[in-house]
Amino acid sequence: MSKKLQGNGLFESSRMMLPEHKEAYLEHQQNLKKKTRPLLDGQETELFAHMISESMFTGREIKIVLFDMFEEKIATGRVIDVDQQKRVIKLANVMDRQLIPFDNIITLHFI
Repeated sequence: MSKKLQGNGLFESSRMMLPEHKEAYLEHQQNLKKKTRPLLDGQETELFAHMISESMFTGREIKIVLFDMFEEKIATGRVIDVDQQKRVIKLANVMDRQLIPFDNIITLHFI
């Protein structure tokens, strides 16, 4: 008997995947890893506002965990400005400055 008919049979030798199928499969795998944005209660947002203002006025560095659909991102530095209208925090560290949207903040910690 030939090797084609052993193991998984004829299917094993004729298996192929179209590029469109591969793209759809990879996109599906990415969608399975997506996270949903956690909802923060009033006490947490009040605590965050207090910590942000303390960092801004004292220069104390904070570590911010940011929401991303696939992984958590971390930003560190001290708050140099808060723009209430645009709902962003300006964070500065040794390397650079960042604009952090309020809605992306999951947790805050002092360093």
